[in-house]
Order: sequence, then C-alpha cells, then structure tokens
Amino acid sequence: MRKIANRVLALQLDSVNVLVRSHYLPVYSRLGPYPVESLDRLAYRRHELFECWSHAACLLPVELFPLMRHRMIIMQTGRTYALGAPVDGQDHVRAVYDEIAERGPLTVGELTDGGGRTGKWWGWSKGKQALEALLECGQLAVAGRRGFTRVYDLVERVIPREFVDAPAPPADEAQKELLYRSALAVGITNGRGLRDYLGLTSFRIRQPDGKIIKVPLARLLGELVEEGRLTEVRVEGWRDPGYIVTSVRVPKAINARALLSPFDSFMRASSQLLYGFTNPIAKQLYVPAEQRVYGYYVLPFLLGDNLVGRCDLKADRQSGTLLVQSAYVEPGQDATWVAAELAAELDLLRTWLKLDTIKIAARGNLAAGLRSASRR
Repeated sequence: MRKIANRVLALQLDSVNVLVRSHYLPVYSRLGPYPVESLDRLAYRRHELFECWSHAACLLPVELFPLMRHRMIIMQTGRTYALGAPVDGQDHVRAVYDEIAERGPLTVGELTDGGGRTGKWWGWSKGKQALEALLECGQLAVAGRRGFTRVYDLVERVIPREFVDAPAPPADEAQKELLYRSALAVGITNGRGLRDYLGLTSFRIRQPDGKIIKVPLARLLGELVEEGRLTEVRVEGWRDPGYIVTSVRVPKAINARALLSPFDSFMRASSQLLYGFTNPIAKQLYVPAEQRVYGYYVLPFLLGDNLVGRCDLKADRQSGTLLVQSAYVEPGQDATWVAAELAAELDLLRTWLKLDTIKIAARGNLAAGLRSASRR
C-alpha cells in the first residue's frame, strides 16, 4: 500500500461517490482488491499521507510536505482563490485558527461562527473559506474525515514533526524536484504533462502587487536533463519532446488489466498523448447529461499496454448491483477479446465492492458482447 501511494504520488479526492470514492480506485487499479480502511489508516492514523492541493485536492506522501511549503508560504501573502485577499488581513480567519488551536480538531459545522453556504458547488460559507485558506497556507492540516467531511487541526498536530521542521527548499529547487518525482510516477510524457501531474500548471498565484508567479518549466526541465536525471526523447506523433527518467528500464512486455479511475493522475499526464484518449472527467462528468458521449462516471479499461475501452459504472448499494450503464470498445480493438477480459475485471470489481450481481445496459458498441461474455 505504501509503495503504491509513493509511486503514484497524487491520489485525487472527490465528492462523487457513484461507484467508490475516487482516491480508492488508483490503488485498486494497481494492487487489486484491498481493504479501503488500510488507505484511510495510512492517511489519517499513521499520517504517512497528507491532504494538499496539487492539481486538485489530493492525498500526497508526507515526504512531499517540505517540497510543497514554498506554495504555502507564498499563499500567506498572496490572494487565495478562497478569500481573494491576504489571509493575515482577515480577522475572521485568525479567529478560526485560534478556535481550533484552543478546542482541537473541528469540522466547519463545529465552528462557533461558521456561517451558512452562499450557493451550490463552491458556495462556501465564511467558515469554510477560512479553513481552506489556512489549509492552503500550511497553518492547518486535515486530521481526518467524518464521512467525507474534513476535520481540521493545527499542522504541527497532524504532520509528523520531522517534516514540519524540515527546511522548505527555495521555490525553483522544490519545483524541479517535483517535476522529477512526477517523471518517476508517470513513466513518459511531455513537459506539460510533468507540470500537470502535481499541479504545477495551476501554481499561478497573484500577489497583492498584481504580479503572477509562474513555474519556469523550460529552464527546470533543461536543468534536469543537464544533470542527467531526465532524458529528452522524441516520440512519433508528438509535437513536443517527451521526458523519461534516465535510469528507467523499459519492460519487454506489459500484461496489465485494470479499470482506471477517471481521476487517475495517469489520465491527466499521458492518456491523450499515448492513446488519443480524452480525459473522461471534463468531457463526461461535469457537463449536462445531453452532452455526454459515453455516460457519467466513465472508467477507461487498460488491457496489455493499451486503453482498449471504457464503461460507465455505478454501484447500486441498495440492490447490491454493479450497474454497467454503457460499454464501449475503442476503434481497431478486438471486441470479443476486450469483452471477455472486461467481464472478468468487472466481476473482480464487484467482489471488491461487496456487490452481489452485475447488470449490463444496452448502451454502447460493446454492450452486447459484454453481456454474452458475462454470461459465459
């Protein structure tokens, strides 16, 4: 479990629970069936993982905490997306910090003056805004979850002392190391993919004087190549050069079979480059139903060394059924082979989710074949 988390680096958190919480799936895709409690224990009891905003809200290995500190320090004087003003200038933010310091771990609903929601989605209350700003600034950390609700506490009471006290490397040094760690995790991608993997692309903080801080991507990648840590490669069909870790060993064959989370970091960094496979989140999950091509919670299907299909899945826990609401095979793939392997993988997923049956709808060019394979 620890090895998987350290290798993947970023396990994205998301409130959508139509199948299973998103951060559990990347571990399942690589490890197979496992008790999800072990990931919770690793994050919220042993504190070997911590919640942080990278490309999104993610669980990261705690060893990365010092490398993320430069962002937190800059956030303390920058305009955060949550408040739109320097945190130190907000009396309410300081009051929230002081209350947690005195009372201990709290959810937003347990604050004395948390306020009410201001709208759907990101319509955060003033209490939630303060908590998230303090989290981004590294003054609070997530101590645990009640259901899916964050419990906040002082950072020094959550993050192990050795990482809290470790010196924060300068921004460029930290960003370069994060790019290298991303290359270790993803295998091969271009510079933009490396920048996106841990969210360095989103690291554009507007200072009070209006200046926007950006990542000097080209220079940092050049330095990594000059130092011999990364190797620049040319890939047929890619406009930009790719990058791999210099010491990487390419396997002769890959015999993988896995359903991937639509939030899997691999999908952000390399899926479209390697397979022309569009990220299913933006195109399916967060658009009106009539604009969805493949369904709602669409999981890509990895077979061998290729993405060969995708299916829209839902766990109906009341009836104990894994609903396959659509199933598609990618162009040029052997539909019979894909259907047989996907049927086996869906049955494995069903057992992991402790569901009794699988129900396959008629939508999709693989649905009929998948039904037949499932019956067999």
